[in-house]
Amino acid sequence: MGYVDSWTQRYRGLDLGPYSLLLARLLVRRRAVYLGAGLVVAVLILRVAQFLLDSDSLLWPVLLTALVAFAAGIALLVQRHGDARVAAMQREHVDRHEPVDSAAVIGRRTRILLAVSYVGAALLGFAGLLSGGDIVQSVVFLVGVALLAAIAFASLRSALTRAPIAVDHGSLQADDLLRVNDARHAAVAYPVLLALVTMASPSSVWLLTAYTAVSAVISVFAMTHEPLTPKVPVTR
Repeated sequence: MGYVDSWTQRYRGLDLGPYSLLLARLLVRRRAVYLGAGLVVAVLILRVAQFLLDSDSLLWPVLLTALVAFAAGIALLVQRHGDARVAAMQREHVDRHEPVDSAAVIGRRTRILLAVSYVGAALLGFAGLLSGGDIVQSVVFLVGVALLAAIAFASLRSALTRAPIAVDHGSLQADDLLRVNDARHAAVAYPVLLALVTMASPSSVWLLTAYTAVSAVISVFAMTHEPLTPKVPVTR
């Protein structure tokens, strides 16, 4: 209950529809966050295990890349399944009468974070290829970045195109705010995590450090300094 209360306090003054519907949708997202965080912890534990074993087997970067991609994709999978179950339980349904404004949902901060994360990751991977270091590791990393980009695109597309789950004007407004929330979480800098666990080599340590530092600053800015009431159009 406190989870919903903290979210409604964040958007105080807005009608967010029935409390039970908002609770169900927020719990779906909390479950997705917990599962993703658990997978991230698993990735870090395996990276420590690789370091302790001092193993340079190709299996490690492939396994870590797969787990990072799964951590990024779990939110999309859980949200789609959970929202479908919540929608099936609603007897009433309110549709939008105007298209979703993509610029309002995917705000400027989110676009900057995506650009920094993925362009920086691509540059890091190509730098690894050109330096003549571990070429196989760089290739695995670039494949992982491409996979993460595909997952981020699918998550953003879902936030923009999914059918609303709403029974009145308030829950339709909450649905639009959840789109903004989902878009920001789709932009989480998973490429940075992938770089830290697969590209940490002496030849790329300075470039990796700079990329991580810049991405961390942009991530904090994008995730914490967001408008309390994003200007997302809803049916009046």
